[in-house]
Amino acid sequence: MIVPVFNREAVVGEAVASLARQTLEDMEIIVVDDGSSDSSADVAEAAARGKPVRVIRHPNNRGIPAARNTGLQAARSGYIAWLDSDDLARPQRLERQVNFLARHLDVALVGAAAGRLDAQGRPKRRTRVPFLTHETLAPALLFRSPFQQSSIMGRAEVLKAFEYRPEFPVCEDLDMFIRISRQHRLANLKEVLIDRRLHQGQIGRVESAQVRHLKGVLLRDLLGRLGIEPSELDLDRHTTLGAPKKQPQSRQFIAWAESWMKTLESANDKARYYDPRGLALVCARTWANACLASMRGNQRLHVGASLVGSSLTLGFANAYGAEWVAAALPGLLGIG
Repeated sequence: MIVPVFNREAVVGEAVASLARQTLEDMEIIVVDDGSSDSSADVAEAAARGKPVRVIRHPNNRGIPAARNTGLQAARSGYIAWLDSDDLARPQRLERQVNFLARHLDVALVGAAAGRLDAQGRPKRRTRVPFLTHETLAPALLFRSPFQQSSIMGRAEVLKAFEYRPEFPVCEDLDMFIRISRQHRLANLKEVLIDRRLHQGQIGRVESAQVRHLKGVLLRDLLGRLGIEPSELDLDRHTTLGAPKKQPQSRQFIAWAESWMKTLESANDKARYYDPRGLALVCARTWANACLASMRGNQRLHVGASLVGSSLTLGFANAYGAEWVAAALPGLLGIG
Protein backbone atom coordinates (compact mmCIF):
# COMPACT_ATOMS: atom_id res chain seq x y z
CA MET A 1 0.00 0.00 0.00
CA ILE A 2 1.63 3.25 -1.13
CA VAL A 3 0.73 6.69 0.25
CA PRO A 4 2.62 9.62 -1.34
CA VAL A 5 2.45 12.77 0.76
CA PHE A 6 3.60 16.37 0.54
CA ASN A 7 2.70 18.83 3.31
CA ARG A 8 -0.54 17.14 4.34
CA GLU A 9 -0.03 16.72 8.09
CA ALA A 10 -3.65 17.72 8.77
CA VAL A 11 -5.14 14.76 6.87
CA VAL A 12 -2.49 12.11 6.18
CA GLY A 13 -2.96 10.57 9.64
CA GLU A 14 -6.60 9.77 8.81
CA ALA A 15 -5.54 8.22 5.51
CA VAL A 16 -2.99 5.91 7.12
CA ALA A 17 -5.35 5.08 10.00
CA SER A 18 -7.90 3.89 7.43
CA LEU A 19 -5.28 1.45 6.14
CA ALA A 20 -4.57 0.22 9.65
CA ARG A 21 -8.25 -0.78 9.87
CA GLN A 22 -8.16 -2.99 6.77
CA THR A 23 -9.60 -6.50 7.00
CA LEU A 24 -6.67 -7.71 4.85
CA GLU A 25 -3.97 -8.34 7.43
CA ASP A 26 -1.00 -9.29 5.21
CA MET A 27 -0.02 -5.85 4.01
CA GLU A 28 2.70 -3.24 4.28
CA ILE A 29 2.19 0.51 4.24
CA ILE A 30 4.78 2.56 2.35
CA VAL A 31 4.65 6.31 2.95
CA VAL A 32 6.66 8.38 0.49
CA ASP A 33 7.30 11.83 1.96
CA ASP A 34 8.10 14.01 -1.04
CA GLY A 35 10.17 16.64 0.75
CA SER A 36 7.49 17.91 3.13
CA SER A 37 8.33 20.95 5.23
CA ASP A 38 5.80 19.93 7.89
CA SER A 39 5.49 16.80 10.04
CA SER A 40 3.52 14.74 7.50
CA ALA A 41 5.85 11.73 7.70
CA ASP A 42 5.82 11.60 11.51
CA VAL A 43 2.03 11.92 11.62
CA ALA A 44 1.67 9.12 9.06
CA GLU A 45 4.01 6.79 10.90
CA ALA A 46 2.23 7.34 14.22
CA ALA A 47 -1.16 6.65 12.63
CA ALA A 48 -0.19 3.14 11.47
CA ARG A 49 -1.14 1.74 14.90
CA GLY A 50 1.36 -1.09 14.90
CA LYS A 51 0.91 -2.11 11.26
CA PRO A 52 4.15 -2.53 9.29
CA VAL A 53 5.01 0.86 7.82
CA ARG A 54 8.02 2.15 5.94
CA VAL A 55 8.60 5.85 5.54
CA ILE A 56 10.79 6.88 2.61
CA ARG A 57 11.82 10.52 2.62
CA HIS A 58 12.84 12.57 -0.39
CA PRO A 59 15.26 15.29 0.73
CA ASN A 60 13.40 17.77 -1.47
CA ASN A 61 10.14 17.95 -3.37
CA ARG A 62 10.51 15.97 -6.61
CA GLY A 63 6.90 15.92 -7.77
CA ILE A 64 4.12 13.38 -8.11
CA PRO A 65 5.67 11.02 -10.71
CA ALA A 66 8.92 10.68 -8.75
CA ALA A 67 7.09 10.08 -5.46
CA ARG A 68 4.89 7.42 -7.01
CA ASN A 69 7.87 5.74 -8.67
CA THR A 70 9.78 5.64 -5.39
CA GLY A 71 6.85 3.76 -3.90
CA LEU A 72 6.69 1.37 -6.84
CA GLN A 73 10.38 0.57 -6.60
CA ALA A 74 10.15 -0.06 -2.85
CA ALA A 75 7.06 -2.30 -2.95
CA ARG A 76 7.67 -6.01 -2.30
CA SER A 77 4.16 -7.48 -2.54
CA GLY A 78 2.62 -9.17 -5.56
CA TYR A 79 -0.09 -6.51 -5.53
CA ILE A 80 0.36 -2.74 -5.27
CA ALA A 81 -2.37 -0.35 -4.20
CA TRP A 82 -2.52 3.43 -3.89
CA LEU A 83 -4.13 5.88 -1.52
CA ASP A 84 -3.70 9.62 -1.80
CA SER A 85 -2.82 11.33 1.46
CA ASP A 86 -6.13 13.22 1.71
CA ASP A 87 -8.41 10.22 1.02
CA LEU A 88 -9.71 7.29 3.08
CA ALA A 89 -9.92 3.55 2.39
CA ARG A 90 -12.97 1.67 3.60
CA PRO A 91 -12.16 -1.38 5.76
CA GLN A 92 -12.74 -4.11 3.13
CA ARG A 93 -11.14 -2.21 0.26
CA LEU A 94 -7.91 -4.21 -0.06
CA GLU A 95 -9.49 -7.58 0.67
CA ARG A 96 -12.16 -7.06 -2.01
CA GLN A 97 -9.62 -6.04 -4.63
CA VAL A 98 -7.15 -8.84 -3.85
CA ASN A 99 -9.98 -11.37 -4.12
CA PHE A 100 -11.10 -9.86 -7.43
CA LEU A 101 -7.62 -10.04 -8.97
CA ALA A 102 -7.19 -13.60 -7.70
CA ARG A 103 -10.42 -14.59 -9.48
CA HIS A 104 -9.78 -12.60 -12.67
CA LEU A 105 -6.28 -13.51 -13.78
CA ASP A 106 -6.71 -11.63 -17.07
CA VAL A 107 -7.15 -8.29 -15.29
CA ALA A 108 -4.00 -6.32 -14.47
CA LEU A 109 -5.48 -3.30 -12.70
CA VAL A 110 -8.70 -2.70 -10.79
CA GLY A 111 -10.27 0.41 -9.30
CA ALA A 112 -13.54 1.03 -7.49
CA ALA A 113 -16.32 3.52 -6.96
CA ALA A 114 -15.64 6.36 -4.55
CA GLY A 115 -17.65 8.16 -1.94
CA ARG A 116 -17.09 11.86 -1.48
CA LEU A 117 -16.29 13.94 1.58
CA ASP A 118 -16.29 17.71 1.81
CA ALA A 119 -13.25 19.58 3.11
CA GLN A 120 -14.45 19.02 6.70
CA GLY A 121 -14.81 15.27 6.18
CA ARG A 122 -18.61 15.23 5.94
CA PRO A 123 -20.01 12.67 3.44
CA LYS A 124 -21.87 13.74 0.31
CA ARG A 125 -24.81 11.49 -0.44
CA ARG A 126 -24.69 10.96 -4.20
CA THR A 127 -22.22 8.33 -5.48
CA ARG A 128 -21.19 7.95 -9.11
CA VAL A 129 -20.54 4.43 -10.35
CA PRO A 130 -17.65 4.26 -12.84
CA PHE A 131 -17.45 2.21 -15.99
CA LEU A 132 -16.77 -1.36 -14.96
CA THR A 133 -15.33 -3.45 -17.80
CA HIS A 134 -12.29 -3.15 -20.03
CA GLU A 135 -14.55 -2.74 -23.05
CA THR A 136 -15.86 0.52 -21.62
CA LEU A 137 -12.83 1.67 -19.63
CA ALA A 138 -10.46 1.66 -22.61
CA PRO A 139 -12.61 4.03 -24.73
CA ALA A 140 -13.39 6.15 -21.67
CA LEU A 141 -9.70 7.06 -21.60
CA LEU A 142 -10.36 8.85 -24.90
CA PHE A 143 -11.98 11.62 -22.83
CA ARG A 144 -10.67 11.41 -19.25
CA SER A 145 -9.49 8.97 -16.60
CA PRO A 146 -12.33 6.59 -15.62
CA PHE A 147 -10.47 5.65 -12.43
CA GLN A 148 -10.12 7.17 -8.99
CA GLN A 149 -6.35 7.09 -8.44
CA SER A 150 -6.84 6.40 -4.73
CA SER A 151 -8.81 3.25 -5.55
CA ILE A 152 -6.21 1.60 -7.80
CA MET A 153 -4.75 -1.84 -7.14
CA GLY A 154 -2.65 -3.66 -9.73
CA ARG A 155 -0.33 -6.56 -10.22
CA ALA A 156 3.14 -5.46 -9.17
CA GLU A 157 4.91 -6.76 -12.26
CA VAL A 158 2.59 -4.73 -14.48
CA LEU A 159 2.70 -1.48 -12.53
CA LYS A 160 6.49 -1.63 -12.23
CA ALA A 161 6.74 -2.09 -15.99
CA PHE A 162 4.75 1.12 -16.57
CA GLU A 163 6.37 3.64 -14.25
CA TYR A 164 5.10 7.20 -14.17
CA ARG A 165 6.79 9.39 -16.76
CA PRO A 166 8.46 12.60 -15.53
CA GLU A 167 7.28 14.50 -18.62
CA PHE A 168 3.79 14.29 -17.10
CA PRO A 169 4.04 16.17 -13.77
CA VAL A 170 0.22 16.26 -13.95
CA CYS A 171 -2.04 13.81 -15.81
CA GLU A 172 0.53 11.18 -14.83
CA ASP A 173 -2.23 8.74 -13.91
CA LEU A 174 -4.09 9.17 -17.21
CA ASP A 175 -0.84 8.57 -19.08
CA MET A 176 -0.13 5.36 -17.14
CA PHE A 177 -3.67 4.01 -17.56
CA ILE A 178 -3.59 4.61 -21.31
CA ARG A 179 -0.28 2.78 -21.70
CA ILE A 180 -1.40 -0.17 -19.58
CA SER A 181 -4.73 -0.43 -21.42
CA ARG A 182 -2.94 -1.17 -24.69
CA GLN A 183 -1.48 -4.40 -23.35
CA HIS A 184 -3.64 -5.43 -20.37
CA ARG A 185 -7.26 -5.60 -19.26
CA LEU A 186 -8.66 -3.10 -16.78
CA ALA A 187 -11.66 -3.22 -14.43
CA ASN A 188 -13.55 -1.24 -11.82
CA LEU A 189 -15.64 -2.55 -8.95
CA LYS A 190 -19.04 -0.94 -8.49
CA GLU A 191 -18.68 -1.03 -4.69
CA VAL A 192 -17.63 2.15 -2.90
CA LEU A 193 -14.23 1.23 -1.43
CA ILE A 194 -12.66 4.66 -0.85
CA ASP A 195 -13.78 8.14 0.13
CA ARG A 196 -12.31 11.14 -1.64
CA ARG A 197 -11.89 14.40 0.23
CA LEU A 198 -12.90 17.25 -2.05
CA HIS A 199 -11.11 20.56 -1.62
CA GLN A 200 -10.04 23.45 -3.77
CA GLY A 201 -6.35 22.55 -3.87
CA GLN A 202 -6.77 19.31 -5.81
CA ILE A 203 -5.30 19.07 -9.30
CA GLY A 204 -8.51 17.51 -10.57
CA ARG A 205 -10.53 20.53 -9.42
CA VAL A 206 -8.15 23.06 -10.96
CA GLU A 207 -8.21 22.93 -14.76
CA SER A 208 -4.85 24.63 -15.21
CA ALA A 209 -3.27 25.43 -18.55
CA GLN A 210 -0.68 22.71 -17.88
CA VAL A 211 -3.39 20.11 -17.21
CA ARG A 212 -5.23 20.99 -20.43
CA HIS A 213 -2.04 20.97 -22.45
CA LEU A 214 -0.87 17.56 -21.25
CA LYS A 215 -4.35 16.08 -21.59
CA GLY A 216 -4.31 17.37 -25.13
CA VAL A 217 -0.99 15.63 -25.83
CA LEU A 218 -2.42 12.30 -24.66
CA LEU A 219 -5.80 12.72 -26.34
CA ARG A 220 -4.31 13.78 -29.69
CA ASP A 221 -2.38 10.51 -29.74
CA LEU A 222 -5.52 8.49 -28.98
CA LEU A 223 -7.49 10.29 -31.67
CA GLY A 224 -4.67 9.55 -34.10
CA ARG A 225 -5.10 5.84 -33.43
CA LEU A 226 -8.64 6.23 -34.74
CA GLY A 227 -7.27 7.91 -37.86
CA ILE A 228 -8.38 11.38 -36.74
CA GLU A 229 -6.01 14.35 -36.92
CA PRO A 230 -7.91 17.04 -34.97
CA SER A 231 -7.56 20.73 -35.53
CA GLU A 232 -6.42 22.76 -32.55
CA LEU A 233 -10.02 23.91 -32.03
CA ASP A 234 -11.41 20.38 -32.19
CA LEU A 235 -8.73 19.13 -29.79
CA ASP A 236 -9.50 21.93 -27.35
CA ARG A 237 -13.22 21.17 -27.53
CA HIS A 238 -12.57 17.43 -27.20
CA THR A 239 -10.52 18.08 -24.05
CA THR A 240 -13.41 20.12 -22.65
CA LEU A 241 -15.76 17.16 -23.16
CA GLY A 242 -13.86 15.32 -20.44
CA ALA A 243 -14.86 17.90 -17.81
CA PRO A 244 -17.98 19.70 -19.07
CA LYS A 245 -19.14 20.85 -15.63
CA LYS A 246 -16.14 23.14 -15.39
CA GLN A 247 -17.20 25.03 -18.53
CA PRO A 248 -20.94 24.92 -19.42
CA GLN A 249 -21.17 25.46 -23.16
CA SER A 250 -23.30 27.09 -25.83
CA ARG A 251 -25.80 25.54 -28.22
CA GLN A 252 -23.12 25.68 -30.89
CA PHE A 253 -20.78 23.59 -28.75
CA ILE A 254 -23.51 21.01 -28.10
CA ALA A 255 -24.21 20.73 -31.82
CA TRP A 256 -20.48 20.27 -32.48
CA ALA A 257 -20.22 17.67 -29.70
CA GLU A 258 -23.01 15.53 -31.17
CA SER A 259 -21.42 15.61 -34.62
CA TRP A 260 -17.94 15.01 -33.20
CA MET A 261 -18.87 11.91 -31.24
CA LYS A 262 -20.63 10.45 -34.24
CA THR A 263 -17.36 11.06 -36.10
CA LEU A 264 -15.48 9.14 -33.40
CA GLU A 265 -17.85 6.19 -33.67
CA SER A 266 -17.56 6.17 -37.46
CA ALA A 267 -13.76 6.33 -37.31
CA ASN A 268 -13.71 3.47 -34.81
CA ASP A 269 -15.87 1.36 -37.12
CA LYS A 270 -13.01 1.57 -39.62
CA ALA A 271 -10.06 1.41 -37.21
CA ARG A 272 -11.62 -1.26 -34.91
CA TYR A 273 -9.56 0.13 -32.06
CA TYR A 274 -12.26 0.01 -29.37
CA ASP A 275 -15.17 -2.31 -28.74
CA PRO A 276 -17.94 -0.43 -30.64
CA ARG A 277 -20.59 -1.03 -27.96
CA GLY A 278 -18.19 0.13 -25.27
CA LEU A 279 -17.41 3.31 -27.21
CA ALA A 280 -21.13 3.86 -27.84
CA LEU A 281 -21.82 3.83 -24.09
CA VAL A 282 -18.89 6.16 -23.39
CA CYS A 283 -20.09 8.60 -26.07
CA ALA A 284 -23.65 8.43 -24.74
CA ARG A 285 -22.56 9.29 -21.22
CA THR A 286 -20.13 12.00 -22.37
CA TRP A 287 -22.87 13.51 -24.54
CA ALA A 288 -25.38 13.43 -21.69
CA ASN A 289 -22.89 15.01 -19.27
CA ALA A 290 -22.16 17.83 -21.73
CA CYS A 291 -25.86 18.49 -22.27
CA LEU A 292 -26.79 18.37 -18.59
CA ALA A 293 -23.94 20.74 -17.72
CA SER A 294 -25.12 23.21 -20.37
CA MET A 295 -28.86 23.26 -19.61
CA ARG A 296 -28.78 26.83 -18.32
CA GLY A 297 -31.14 29.75 -18.78
CA ASN A 298 -32.87 30.23 -22.11
CA GLN A 299 -31.05 27.33 -23.78
CA ARG A 300 -32.40 24.74 -21.31
CA LEU A 301 -35.24 23.53 -23.55
CA HIS A 302 -33.14 23.49 -26.71
CA VAL A 303 -30.30 21.49 -25.12
CA GLY A 304 -32.77 19.15 -23.43
CA ALA A 305 -34.44 18.42 -26.75
CA SER A 306 -31.04 17.77 -28.32
CA LEU A 307 -30.17 15.32 -25.57
CA VAL A 308 -33.40 13.34 -25.82
CA GLY A 309 -33.51 13.36 -29.61
CA SER A 310 -29.95 12.30 -30.36
CA SER A 311 -29.15 8.80 -31.61
CA LEU A 312 -26.11 8.93 -29.30
CA THR A 313 -28.37 8.10 -26.35
CA LEU A 314 -28.91 4.63 -27.82
CA GLY A 315 -25.53 3.78 -26.33
CA PHE A 316 -27.27 3.47 -22.97
CA ALA A 317 -29.44 0.68 -24.37
CA ASN A 318 -26.79 -1.81 -25.53
CA ALA A 319 -25.54 -4.63 -23.32
CA TYR A 320 -22.76 -2.59 -21.69
CA GLY A 321 -25.08 0.36 -21.28
CA ALA A 322 -27.78 -1.69 -19.57
CA GLU A 323 -25.21 -3.18 -17.17
CA TRP A 324 -23.81 0.23 -16.27
CA VAL A 325 -27.21 1.90 -15.89
CA ALA A 326 -28.39 -0.88 -13.55
CA ALA A 327 -25.27 -0.41 -11.40
CA ALA A 328 -25.30 3.39 -11.51
CA LEU A 329 -29.00 4.19 -11.10
CA PRO A 330 -29.18 3.93 -7.27
CA GLY A 331 -26.26 6.36 -6.91
CA LEU A 332 -27.69 8.74 -9.50
CA LEU A 333 -30.93 8.81 -7.53
CA GLY A 334 -29.06 9.41 -4.29
CA ILE A 335 -30.22 6.12 -2.74
CA GLY A 336 -27.00 4.10 -3.03
